[in-house]
Amino acid sequence: MKKWIVIALVIAPFVYANYNKPLFPRHQQMIYQTAVGSGEAFDVNIYGLPQWEALEFIDWKFVTATQDRSKQSLVSFGIINYIKVLDKEWAQRIFEIKSKDTTDTTK
Repeated sequence: MKKWIVIALVIAPFVYANYNKPLFPRHQQMIYQTAVGSGEAFDVNIYGLPQWEALEFIDWKFVTATQDRSKQSLVSFGIINYIKVLDKEWAQRIFEIKSKDTTDTTK
């Protein structure tokens, strides 16, 4: 009986991590919100833009990630409802979003 309890306690975190891994729409949302620089509501029409085809979604058992198809570099990775955007400039390049940090000094 104790053996089965120990086995269940060992397996339970892996089942939980697999069930709660972030999927591609959540990665899209975090990448876009990071590029825009706000945590405002995410417009669902952005999911259908053709620029997202430049991203490849990778689904390992407990971890998910997105990578740029052309450069083969990671853009974001996630585990258990946590997503870290590694390449913050990717969406700014693809969607041609101006950064809030840059100021126009040519007057």
